[in-house]
Amino acid sequence: MTMNNTLAFIVVEDRQNKSLLMCRESAARAQEPLIVLAGTDAGPGYERLCRTYVHLSSNPPEFEKICFRRYFLLSEYLRAHPEHREFVLIDSDVLLFRGVGAHIRRVAGKADFSGSYMRPTGSWDPCQISPHVSYWTAAGLQQFVAFLLNTYATPTGRRRLRAIAARFAARGVRGGVSDMTLLHLWAHASGNAAPINRVFGGRVIDHNINGGHNLLANEFQGRGGAKRLVFVDGQPCLVTPAGELVNVLALHFQGSAKIAMAHVLHGRVRTVALLTAALRLGRRAKNWAFGMRQLAQRPAGGARFAGAAGPK
Repeated sequence: MTMNNTLAFIVVEDRQNKSLLMCRESAARAQEPLIVLAGTDAGPGYERLCRTYVHLSSNPPEFEKICFRRYFLLSEYLRAHPEHREFVLIDSDVLLFRGVGAHIRRVAGKADFSGSYMRPTGSWDPCQISPHVSYWTAAGLQQFVAFLLNTYATPTGRRRLRAIAARFAARGVRGGVSDMTLLHLWAHASGNAAPINRVFGGRVIDHNINGGHNLLANEFQGRGGAKRLVFVDGQPCLVTPAGELVNVLALHFQGSAKIAMAHVLHGRVRTVALLTAALRLGRRAKNWAFGMRQLAQRPAGGARFAGAAGPK
């Protein structure tokens, strides 16, 4: 592992949009190198995945396949650039802040991967690790791609995925099986499940700016529909329920929260609170409508996941 070199940040995004522009600007301000992979030719490995892929998500198949495609695009890129023996994969809806690279190195330690998730509460575990800010070694990426291909290509792997999708269906919850599911399964099987979004040395990576949850439920105060932000010396901080400030080094603007990225980048936190409060109401209505449709479509013999393929 080349610990003396600068840790590269990589975005896989073939669309030029405002989120990517904000992400680029934040990386420049943070003085972190950002590589944007805009290609779409993901090579023979991705073609193999598409032949064995089983759709078990409430999202469109095209969307889920694009999410899987990024790992194969990364693999092709690393094959041509062996100097990148470690890197951070980020989504284009992430803002980076000063010190994030050094922090991620310390949090990741000697792992081959470290991703972001919310620790389950109660009996419900969605079995998901998000890669929106995730540390990787080149060896770790190679191992994950092999695991991903094997899971979809084998009856045992497909049965495992269908069991997870069935739990979503039983609860009438949106989602299902995605690349985050495969990351969860591989990370736990390979000993790489330590969360990148845990508070470490007074600093933290954000899981999702919508609401106060992070690694833990209600870990931070909310304001409007998002985490409460306070800027100290130009750096954003989150606020714990006890009123302590934690320096946040990456913020994830999931879904419609993307419209708040520019406001956060330029320190307009009150505007962010107003925008995210309105967005939260919209999400609640959307989730309620989805739950009602699931109940109406549920057959008498038991739940079946909307959009899921039948057994092979």
